[in-house]
Amino acid sequence: MVSNVVGDVAGPVVQAGSISGDVVVHQAAWQAVVPQQLPPSRTGFVGRRAQLAALDALVEDRDAVGISVIDGMAGVGKSSLVVHWAHRRADRFPDGQLYVDLRGFDPTSAPMEPGEAIRAFLDALGVPGGVWPVELDRQVGLYRSLLAGRRMLVVLDNARDSEQVAHLLPGSPSCRVVITSRYRLDGVVARFGAHTVKVDVLSDGEATELLAIALGRNRVAADPESAAELVRHCAWLPIALTILAARLVEEPHLSLRTLATELRDHRRRLSFLDCGEAGLAIDSVFSWSYHALGSAAAALFRLLGLHPGPDFTLPALASMAGAELHKTRELVLELSRAHLVEQHKPGRYRMHDLLRVYARDRCNAEIGPRFRDRAGHRLLDHYLHISVAADRHMDSPWEAVRIGPPTDAVTLQHIGSQADALAWFRVEHAVLLGILEYSAALGSHHAWQLARAMTTYLDRGDHRVDFVHTQRLAVAAAERSGTPQTRAMAHRLLGRALIRSRRYDEAREHLREALRHFEELNDRNGLSHTYYALGYLDSVTGNRAQALAETHTALMLSRDGGHRLWEAKALNNIGWCHLEYGEPNEALSHCLQALDLYRAIGTDPDGHAHVLECLGRAYSGVGEPRKALDYYQQALALCEQRGNYLTRCTTLRFMATDHAKLGNHDAARAALQEVAAILLRLNSPEAAVVQRELAALDRGA
Repeated sequence: MVSNVVGDVAGPVVQAGSISGDVVVHQAAWQAVVPQQLPPSRTGFVGRRAQLAALDALVEDRDAVGISVIDGMAGVGKSSLVVHWAHRRADRFPDGQLYVDLRGFDPTSAPMEPGEAIRAFLDALGVPGGVWPVELDRQVGLYRSLLAGRRMLVVLDNARDSEQVAHLLPGSPSCRVVITSRYRLDGVVARFGAHTVKVDVLSDGEATELLAIALGRNRVAADPESAAELVRHCAWLPIALTILAARLVEEPHLSLRTLATELRDHRRRLSFLDCGEAGLAIDSVFSWSYHALGSAAAALFRLLGLHPGPDFTLPALASMAGAELHKTRELVLELSRAHLVEQHKPGRYRMHDLLRVYARDRCNAEIGPRFRDRAGHRLLDHYLHISVAADRHMDSPWEAVRIGPPTDAVTLQHIGSQADALAWFRVEHAVLLGILEYSAALGSHHAWQLARAMTTYLDRGDHRVDFVHTQRLAVAAAERSGTPQTRAMAHRLLGRALIRSRRYDEAREHLREALRHFEELNDRNGLSHTYYALGYLDSVTGNRAQALAETHTALMLSRDGGHRLWEAKALNNIGWCHLEYGEPNEALSHCLQALDLYRAIGTDPDGHAHVLECLGRAYSGVGEPRKALDYYQQALALCEQRGNYLTRCTTLRFMATDHAKLGNHDAARAALQEVAAILLRLNSPEAAVVQRELAALDRGA
């Protein structure tokens, strides 16, 4: 066998019988070699300070177990990290460095057998082939005997599993071993006490630095926004950034902006990130991990390409796959061990963007449209049914969404209280937006149903942009495949959302369209709700007479229909109109009637809180600020229970005014500070207004 050793002949001549144990060496003498097998370190290495420090600790702590497992997803730069570190610390291993690529995920070759790796190491150590034992165990014994007492580094790159590396671990504590793998090698950790060093994608700064080194700092500095977008398109993955840079070097006239614009289409990303070589094409790199999966895990991975949200839960995946929860958990664990998904929060999983694109490609290529449609329908059913159940706990004043039973094999999550409902909406907020867009793109009736189920949460939480966006999708879906009733409801709710966003002219158009549909249907309840919204709209736009007329119409329709809740809401809205026009005595009369109704019916805590807020304003207006503060406190107690940020912020601002009237400047300031904190957390533009109010309060104080 021809040795692949790069290094010097060194050390004493090893004679027959000089190696103890059951290893017998032939009579011929041979000389030990100092192997230096590390591959070249790549130029432009960036970042990884924490991982380098962890590997340094492996060398410095002589009492520690000398084995580290470097794991991470395909293309994240595990091998580059280890080789870079090993070259930096080569002086700490004066007896040499052994390196082998175990081909754990090679698409063209089978994983290397332990015996093949051992024989390569014996060759590298200068042992003539003629003296190698035949049996694997005796070869391992010879290998470990040769390393005993020597300060050597052994790099086992691209390992498939724990069994592949177990025979290759030295027995001597003087040696250090670094293993890289796309799988979590839990067996090596459990059996040998190895340390785990996780490698994730680069940070923004590190990824940009890598591009700057490859492309030239001037080219990146000339268009930092496009460079940042390209980094995002590459999902901060080192191999993707490296391939991208190589393509850009080949095409120096291609601007970063042009490429960034082209790669916004996710279908182009994987094809562009291909240098024509198996090791330098993102889809082929991912395919090595994908094809190593069991068939059931590979099927679940393909289905992940359907999920449009930023992350997902086990019940959602079980629904999509039509599988039992415990089986789905086992498959997700396999995907997690292969670093194809990660659990970034308890119970919540995600995958990197380029992997998502790859999964989507596999889904489209390997799953038939009928099977995809069924899986997609189960996924939509999962989120719709939980959203509707959660909305029912929100005590929404709007009509409940009527839906049929879920599709077979859909796994649902129990929502037992208003707190559960609010927590679920908050954690699934971004996912639900993606699911709604996915549903709308499919032309599914789920779109307007899901948008309706999200209405109370989005409205109460003052998520104005998302409120408008979801209701636009609902109107489009209802116009395409809904009934006149659903179209009327969708237009009315979009009108409400647009009022919240102060887009009053457009809001009026949709409310008038809703009114037309409800009149054709002779739906007096729908008419009442719509006139109520129009009255509010005309009040905030300064048309007092029209506002009062529309709200009185809403009141009449509610009373005629026996809808006491909406009667209370209309009474309160009339009172609110009088407040807006400086008529607190008239406001008191209507708001007190509304309060009596709310106390009698005991529903709609949000509307109840709004009545209390209006009464506080009315009493403040008639010169009773202390009584006003009492009503504000009652309103805040209800808001606290319901998570109603909108009414809470409004109430606190009025409360600050009355505290200031009474000379309670510290209490006024505390109220405004709480409002500012809430609005900043919600990224609301109103935060700047409240901060100016704080400054004015301090000047007045």
